Amino acid sequence: MQRFMGRHSLLFSAMVAAMPVMAENSHYGSPLVFDQVVVTATKTENSLADAPASMSVITSEEIQSQPTLALNDIVKQSVGVESRKEGGRAGRETISIRGMSSDYTLIMVNGRKMSSSNAVVRGNDFDLSAIPQDSIERIEIIRGPMSALYGSEALGGVVNIITKQPDNEWRSTLSGDFSTPGDGNGGEETILGLNTGGALIEDQLYLNLSINKSDRDKWQPYSDSTGFSYDRSIVTALEERDTLNLTGALNWFINENQALDLDIAYSNDKREGNIESSKGLTPTDQKVKRNSAALTHSGDWHWGETQLRYYREEVKIGEQNFTENQREYATETTDTIDGSGSTDIGNHRLTFGGEISKNELDNPRDFLETGKADVTEKALFVQDEWQLAKTWTLTYGTRLDHHENFGSEYSPRAYLVHKVTENLIIKGGAGKAFKAPSLRQLSEEYRLSSCKGGCWIKGNPNLKPETSTSYELASNYRQDTWEMEAALFQNDVKNLIERDFDKLLGQEDGRDVYTYKNTAKAKIRGLELSGRIALTRALSLNGNFTYTDAKDETTGEDLNNRPRHNANAKLNWQSMEKLTTFIRAGYTGDQSLSSTVDLNGYWTADLGANYQMTESLTLRAGITNLTDKSLPHSAEVLGYSEDPRTWYAGFTAKF
Repeated sequence: MQRFMGRHSLLFSAMVAAMPVMAENSHYGSPLVFDQVVVTATKTENSLADAPASMSVITSEEIQSQPTLALNDIVKQSVGVESRKEGGRAGRETISIRGMSSDYTLIMVNGRKMSSSNAVVRGNDFDLSAIPQDSIERIEIIRGPMSALYGSEALGGVVNIITKQPDNEWRSTLSGDFSTPGDGNGGEETILGLNTGGALIEDQLYLNLSINKSDRDKWQPYSDSTGFSYDRSIVTALEERDTLNLTGALNWFINENQALDLDIAYSNDKREGNIESSKGLTPTDQKVKRNSAALTHSGDWHWGETQLRYYREEVKIGEQNFTENQREYATETTDTIDGSGSTDIGNHRLTFGGEISKNELDNPRDFLETGKADVTEKALFVQDEWQLAKTWTLTYGTRLDHHENFGSEYSPRAYLVHKVTENLIIKGGAGKAFKAPSLRQLSEEYRLSSCKGGCWIKGNPNLKPETSTSYELASNYRQDTWEMEAALFQNDVKNLIERDFDKLLGQEDGRDVYTYKNTAKAKIRGLELSGRIALTRALSLNGNFTYTDAKDETTGEDLNNRPRHNANAKLNWQSMEKLTTFIRAGYTGDQSLSSTVDLNGYWTADLGANYQMTESLTLRAGITNLTDKSLPHSAEVLGYSEDPRTWYAGFTAKF
């Protein structure tokens, strides 16, 4: 069945004279590439420019040009996206979209939701390094709420990782990278990856396998222990990380109309380090094991397309600094069945579906009575992509989620796209979204160590879902050699869940006990500008700028850890057909880290080169944080740091 792609759609010019921050010429002597196909915005195929959302796409070529394991390192140069350090967490970083906390960013793999280990342990980034880099075809990023399609977790935005699909020809990719900081305080990292895939039975049965192994040493840059009761030389600004990721996919094309896919994945991520806390030094010796499997049936019928899927994910979390029987202390299991269908009726493309999910958390250490908790959620959704006229498309729909603890929530959304000319698209929309409290936030028997080890936080069964109402207006203008985008956005968030330090519940084990509450309101609004230009047939420039005004409406104060300004720029020079060099600069604006510590804005720069030695072998090398920018002592004490000047080298071999 032919996809619903004949309509002209979205993108916007936010009534702002946006400076033409420009683009990347990925092929020597070729013009810019437009109209990538995306699927995340509607669950159906659209061109990137026509998608009813503010979106970015990161290609496999861009991913492979940088030596990294974690997803946050890949996406942090995208407009409206920030890789945010978790204070006091030994260099761990999370993904924030449009000023929203990382808790509101939904991570998916091929449209399947990843169970977040952050729901079990605060301030971790284990989810971001669980997918082998060599298996990724592209990453689609939606900036703004998408609860109308994806439910509770998508209040801030969506990051959808699309993996490679094999064809009849068997292909393999082997990659290796090594990086080392230049200050001699550790932090060396080695990453090895292999992806292989092809036909077991031509035109019928395909197999794809990926493996990724990484080892990173601790980075311990502090030497001055004056005024401290402990030796700061063993404080870990960047913790040791030992990771193994495995994925496999078996695709069976039963006939011309049906396919069956089996996906499995395994991840083992170990961390070790020491962070500063109210007790002095606290070990961060944690590990996460993740097992997942999915079975998907896809149908292409005379009336439309369908998909039915079951997937299960098990996340085990342990801490080696506890006694033997507490080391592997938590297991989160999520079972999900979802289904969807789409059909064309005249000028309408209808998409509909449902989902049922059960989440179980077994944690005898922190759930003091029963040792566990569980919740079942059900959902139905419907969406209509209505081509009002040749140059106008309206996408609208809603999702009904039912949570067994607090009832039902509706998440409506509408988005209008107008193709003004062949070169200009204007689009905008509004919607409502919500985020359900986590199991640990809802359970009264749950006890979380907080205040850097100085207090306990207990769950509150009376919590309500956090809700938001969002608006955006966006535009895209393009010519043969350049493109510019702009967007205005506003997100009004209510019932934010925060720790309630105004009400002391008592004391346990010598620590004060507090709980959570729904009180805070926040208004987050801003402007996004991005663009790209081919300056010559060998020289290109891309960049973006984000302005964010994030206010706590309850107190009138700026929200912490939200820089008001962020900017990125990258100049690419293909000096020879086989050699590409680049210089990249990033700016992080002024922000408050706490009620007493402010951090001034600062710049960082990277330099790198990629050389295609042969048709099947590409070499890369470069320097990150070229100027060796470091943060002031007041930020370091809170656990914030900037990775030091680091040299890297690597290769990708295809065969």
